[in-house]
This record gives sequence, C-alpha cells and structure tokens, in this order.
Amino acid sequence: MKEFTIVRGLFDNRKRQLILDKNFIKFENKDRKGDLFTVINKEDITGIRYGIQFINGYSFYIGREYLIYIKTISNHEIKINFKLFYGRKLQEKHQLFYDIIDELWNNYLDDLSQSYLNKIISGENFELCGVQFLTDKIKFNNKELLFKNLEIKKYKHHYLIYSNQNEYQNKMLYYLKDENAVILSNLLTIIKNNGQY
Repeated sequence: MKEFTIVRGLFDNRKRQLILDKNFIKFENKDRKGDLFTVINKEDITGIRYGIQFINGYSFYIGREYLIYIKTISNHEIKINFKLFYGRKLQEKHQLFYDIIDELWNNYLDDLSQSYLNKIISGENFELCGVQFLTDKIKFNNKELLFKNLEIKKYKHHYLIYSNQNEYQNKMLYYLKDENAVILSNLLTIIKNNGQY
C-alpha cells in the first residue's frame, strides 16, 4: 500500500490523501465532513486515462495540470488532479505524478493489460479504445492491419498506430483524451515486440 498527499492548486490547497492498495483506490476528493473519501475496488476498474495539460496565460504557458481519470464498472469516473504555476515545485510535482502512475500500473493496470493479452492469446475477439482485436489482426476505421505489419510511433502525449505496408492505414490516440489508450499502447507494444500472436 502506498499513500500520497495531493494539493490540487492555488484555490484548493487542502492536503488530500490518496491511498493505492493492491485491492482498492481510496481518494479524499470530497469536502463533506464525515464523507471525504471515494473508494474504488480493484475489480471495478474498467478504464483509465492520464496526462498533462498546459495552462495558458496571456501570451505564454503559466503552468500545468496533472490529470488522472479512473473509470469504474458503473461508468463513474474519479478525477485525481493537481496544478502547478510558474514552475514552482516542478520537479516535486512531476515526480509525484509519475510515482502515482507507476503505482497504478503495479497494482491495477498491469493486471488489466494482462487480462486483454489473455484474450488475444486465446483467440477471443474484443474491442478496446475503438480498435477491434481479431485472431491475427486489429481493425479500425474499417481497415484491417495484421499483427506482423503493425508499427507504433510514440510521442509524449499521444501515439500513432500504422501499417508498415500502407502509411495511410493509421490511427492516432491520446493518453489523456482516449480511455484506455495507455492499455492499448501497452498491448500493441507487447504484440510488436513478441511477434508471435
């Protein structure tokens, strides 16, 4: 179990507790006395998206907001977020964000990713993030792409799936905008590196 302290920003400077246990997530995201925490059990986690959004000032960026959205089986979404302005505590906030992400992967997302990988191995068809997984290929935008022709180009905030046979056969996904894009990226990387599915 790991505990983190989150201060959301200038206008919400209360120290909020985030607990990441192997069986649940507990976050102090409410302000009602006696009902401060939201708890999500591990088996109820169905989706995630995360990333960094830059905050615009008058003529330049003045800060950034770190965002994590966790979706449950009941379609409820919990938002974990915090901001920084003018680079104040940049390294500390950046490290906090990546420590939380690492812990999410260790406790929940690796298992979620493995459950999808098991479906691929057993030949089960399914859809993730607008991409259909079939026996030896994926399908998106009414185009099919064989696993053996799969290429992935990763950027800071998004990535591109494309065919090494046809450059126009591609799909772009954003880690913060597209639910489970991080899980899909992990799966496709495993497929690409393994080469035997």
